[in-house]
Amino acid sequence: MWIVGGLALVVAELATPSGFFIIFFGLSALTVGLLTGLNVVGAAWVQWLLFSALSVAYIVVFRRRLESKMRMPPSTNVDSLVGVLA
Repeated sequence: MWIVGGLALVVAELATPSGFFIIFFGLSALTVGLLTGLNVVGAAWVQWLLFSALSVAYIVVFRRRLESKMRMPPSTNVDSLVGVLA
């Protein structure tokens, strides 16, 4: 279920302009799903704790980097459009 939920969250991020928040929860769910599948994590409360901790960690570490790479540079031709009628 972690894998399915993670994939759904990643797809939701790609389908909506959310500002790069949902993808980190999806990545956390995928990570927990992988660790659960490898029998590294067993108890449900440990899975939820790991999901929460990974979500916060992914947001803190990667959000600013991802947002800066996806930001469009400002247009330099804005002044040339003054007085132009479309």
